[in-house]
Amino acid sequence: MKFNNGKSMKYLRIFFIANISLLFFISCSDIREDIPISAPKIALHKDGIKNPASPNFHGRLVATSNWDMKQCQQCHAANYNGGTAGASCYDCHKTPGGPEACNTCHGDFSNPLRIAPPRALNGDVLSSDRGVGAHSKHLYDNKLGKVVSCNQCHIEPATGFSDPSHIDNTPGAEIVFGSLSKLQTNKSNGFNYQASLGDFIPNPSFDSNNAGCANTYCHGYFKNGNLNNVVLFTAQSQGAACGTCHGDPATGNPLPKTNLQGGTHPPPPTAQDCQLCHGDVVEVNNGVYTIVNKDKHINGKLNVFGNEFEF
Repeated sequence: MKFNNGKSMKYLRIFFIANISLLFFISCSDIREDIPISAPKIALHKDGIKNPASPNFHGRLVATSNWDMKQCQQCHAANYNGGTAGASCYDCHKTPGGPEACNTCHGDFSNPLRIAPPRALNGDVLSSDRGVGAHSKHLYDNKLGKVVSCNQCHIEPATGFSDPSHIDNTPGAEIVFGSLSKLQTNKSNGFNYQASLGDFIPNPSFDSNNAGCANTYCHGYFKNGNLNNVVLFTAQSQGAACGTCHGDPATGNPLPKTNLQGGTHPPPPTAQDCQLCHGDVVEVNNGVYTIVNKDKHINGKLNVFGNEFEF
């Protein structure tokens, strides 16, 4: 069968137009709105990131990173308000300071006023535990003497959480004794100075092996005190028994050294009742001594006959 040139050109045009139209309709067709789009979700944290009992708890991750909070700030912002993560740390860390508050890592997480252990960094809560010890006795619950501040045993960070004195490359808390532990109690211009007795200048020390404090004013290194007394940080009530700092630790008798024993007190029967001279501090009933005003005991001053004197 033969086609003339006119018909061939006609069929060729029709074929060309049909193909162009088909391509046009295909390229301009609408995208179906019901096509499901499932983008993969990216999870930076594993399950349990907010569960203290989980090995994936974020507190554990911070601890294993030597308490480096910068890794948290990368996503939650330098002020922890959310950042690119869109999740504010203050949703859980509600106390002043947020994640960098003192009681976040040690102390009572629910009470910003209790920043010292218990809880210790490792979670210990018993006073027999090394990280807990007598922190509460010194800072909050001292019934025998005036409470002290953290800086009497540690350097308080001056510039916040990341201060080099706070976060460094050496594990454990450094013991740096403050002024109270070093108090000299026999000065030439002080009350009841006696040159023959020496100066009684403490040289505090801490034994990291047994957590023992020695040569401190707080625990016996003072005029009329038991200079060789060593108190263990985990000794609990035994470390504060009557007679340990002054008197006889074996019997619990708190009567301090007489002038015949290298002290300044007269011998019995004159010096057999502490409250005769120190009635603002202590009283005795049936041989039982009780501190009546703890703020006037172990406070760096000498209380005699209702007056406080500098040593």
